[in-house]
Amino acid sequence: MQGSAPYLLILQVIFVLSWSSGFIGARLGTEDAGAINLLFWRFLLVSLCLLPLVVHRLRTLSWGQLRYNAIIGFLAQFAYLVSVYIAIRGGLSAGIAAIICALQPLITASLTSRDQQERSGRQEWLGLGIGFAGVSMVIFGEYNLSTTRLDLWLYALPLIAAITLSIATLYQRRQSVLATDHSKDGLLMPLFLQSTTTLVLLTTIGLPLGLIEVPTTTQVWAAVVWLTLFSTFIAYLSLWMLLTKLSATRVSTLVYLEPPVTLLWAALMFGDAIHWTTYAGILVVAAGIAIAHKPNTSASPAKCVE
Repeated sequence: MQGSAPYLLILQVIFVLSWSSGFIGARLGTEDAGAINLLFWRFLLVSLCLLPLVVHRLRTLSWGQLRYNAIIGFLAQFAYLVSVYIAIRGGLSAGIAAIICALQPLITASLTSRDQQERSGRQEWLGLGIGFAGVSMVIFGEYNLSTTRLDLWLYALPLIAAITLSIATLYQRRQSVLATDHSKDGLLMPLFLQSTTTLVLLTTIGLPLGLIEVPTTTQVWAAVVWLTLFSTFIAYLSLWMLLTKLSATRVSTLVYLEPPVTLLWAALMFGDAIHWTTYAGILVVAAGIAIAHKPNTSASPAKCVE
């Protein structure tokens, strides 16, 4: 049953929708709450939900596990999400943010190309350049055709998020090479440690600046539950289940479906306009992805780091 085609198809649909839901939930919650405040309540709820499931293992944790997950939590959750949420809070469309964040796999591939043959590296950098051109087309069209003129720095924030996530990916791979990879400690414990790290950082920044307060609107609380249930638990569970059925490379290709899904979702839910430059930019980004991931038969295969 679990290996059947319908089961895998449903699981992949759930994966794409749940990971896309993060951008939608951010838009839903930041309309009435600040980015730091929304993220604080999200990760407080996540941590409280996970604590009973991992409390019996906390005393067995090593310093290496704590340090590893703290670094991943800082890069892949705190820095990534704060950047995206601030951009969306500032008025950036959830779909546009998703398109810019979609450069992350290209950035990661380009940064690791030095470990491969020179020709393969050039191919990945070419794909990254074309991807950036597609994103620039989206930003240019959004900036000039939108009725609301946003500051350009808001468009840079999702790019910063993509870079921090790439650094987290490279760090994870490096720890795996050094045989100190703690990402195989199951699903719940790493998620708990990374979420609590994010919660501590949000508290450290938010409380002194007066950015944390109890939400007073139903919409914000709905967004907190949305982000906790769909964008955290269902998203990570579907990812873990897919990785037991499909290769990591095949699962990663599903990430490229997030931008168009988020774009259409935001248009239907919030009435966000989709300009022709956005469609053209998505096609250019897709071309960059295809070039970056095109097999290079003339170069020796790159090392596969899990």
